[in-house]
Amino acid sequence: MQTRITWAGRAALVLVLGVALAGALDPHHNAARNVPTPDVIEHVAYGYLLTLLTIASLPRVNPWLIGAAYLGVGAGFEVTQIWGLVSGTFQWRDLASNTGGVAAALAPFALARRKGGGRR
Repeated sequence: MQTRITWAGRAALVLVLGVALAGALDPHHNAARNVPTPDVIEHVAYGYLLTLLTIASLPRVNPWLIGAAYLGVGAGFEVTQIWGLVSGTFQWRDLASNTGGVAAALAPFALARRKGGGRR
């Protein structure tokens, strides 16, 4: 598991460094072109905050289960939008944004687990 986390972290680092370098070297770089929509930012923020605050509120519950529950709830809402039971429209980017927010909240736990000091 530690090896996967290490390599996933390295892959993410290379990706971010590549995007940053491309933006820095591009003489026609337009930062506004790459700004995520407010809807995406909202989904990331809610995924992050709900996961983090629930972990803080329920310290005896495994944080990984909390993250999985929020991913399930987010996917459930998106699916119910297909049938019109919840307002909005189904969007893959909403699912990806929810996942990003939950992953950001769980990242410190993954790092602590890797170092041997986190909950298992």
